[in-house]
Amino acid sequence: MNLGVVVLRRVCFLAIFASAAALARSADTPDHKRSLSVFPYALYSTDIGFGAGAMGKTVNFLRRDESLSLTVFYSTKSERWYLLGFSIPDLQIRQGKRYGLSLDFKAEYDKYLKYYFYGIGPDSQKLGPAEDSYATYLMEQISTTFGHAFSRTLIVEAAYTLREYRTSNAAPGKPFSGLLANEGNKFSPFVSLILRYDSSDSQVHPTRGIRFLFENDFAGPVLGNKAGTFYRWTLDLRAYRRVFGEKDVVAARALVQDVSGSKIPLWDLSMLGGGMSMSALRGYVLNRFMDNGKFLACVEYRFPLWKKFAGTVFAEGGSVWPSLRDIDLKRIALDAGLGLRFYLSDFVVRADLGFSHEGMGIYFNTGHMF
Repeated sequence: MNLGVVVLRRVCFLAIFASAAALARSADTPDHKRSLSVFPYALYSTDIGFGAGAMGKTVNFLRRDESLSLTVFYSTKSERWYLLGFSIPDLQIRQGKRYGLSLDFKAEYDKYLKYYFYGIGPDSQKLGPAEDSYATYLMEQISTTFGHAFSRTLIVEAAYTLREYRTSNAAPGKPFSGLLANEGNKFSPFVSLILRYDSSDSQVHPTRGIRFLFENDFAGPVLGNKAGTFYRWTLDLRAYRRVFGEKDVVAARALVQDVSGSKIPLWDLSMLGGGMSMSALRGYVLNRFMDNGKFLACVEYRFPLWKKFAGTVFAEGGSVWPSLRDIDLKRIALDAGLGLRFYLSDFVVRADLGFSHEGMGIYFNTGHMF
């Protein structure tokens, strides 16, 4: 499938829907303030080396409560990451409100020249830079999500995600060279049904309330997926509570995921390690643990420092397993760390240091980890 054609079709569909939503919007709905947040940056991260890029977001420039965001990034380890997002209404604007229909559109391009793989299971070994397996990895993804809020806290969403993985140039003579070489190109789209309960007070910087998510992902030939046939469910529970004052927050999270099916692409397995929200173990490298299922628990204490700057300390633990019958919570990977936060009107910039028995991880991204 020609992804460029797919992108064009999706963009056209987005424009049509946005126009329809604009026309359907009630004339007496009050406009929210327009805002523009731009943050250029240079950084070092464990998984991507030295890098530079910029993040930007506009809100309500069309007076339709919409938002448009763009992230561009390049690193010395040859990661190239581009992310375009569009929401109507914006996530923060629709927070705590009942609404008829929402649309979230994302287009993402992410490429690593060296994408490491350490094996499957909780006992997988990290051998060292000279021995670890790696390949060139490219992911192109387009997702469209429709949502409906039945109340201020209960939301149902349906999404279709077009995604293609390309695994190439597997390093020869490594433990998993053959497995990575056989991955090749995988066009792996899937459909999602999502139930959310969200009583938190903010999407950008929650200080109180609960978030509950139950997501079901389905993939198979009937949905256009010739590479995989699987069912994946994710249960994500997050809680926020103020302590000591209005700006000190304790945030806690528990996440469980399991994947089952007759044909599961390698990069659709459950993953732990690195600084991404859904797989965060910040004391370990990206993709450090992989299997059919995972458990992740995190707790953070977030506190103000000076003006828009804040700090955090955190602890995390997680494990992976081949099936629900084989869960062994005695084999848990643990880490702890600290970080800085910089608050803008439309998003949070975060930098973290994570420590484990395998070393230290340095991570930089946008948004709270959870």
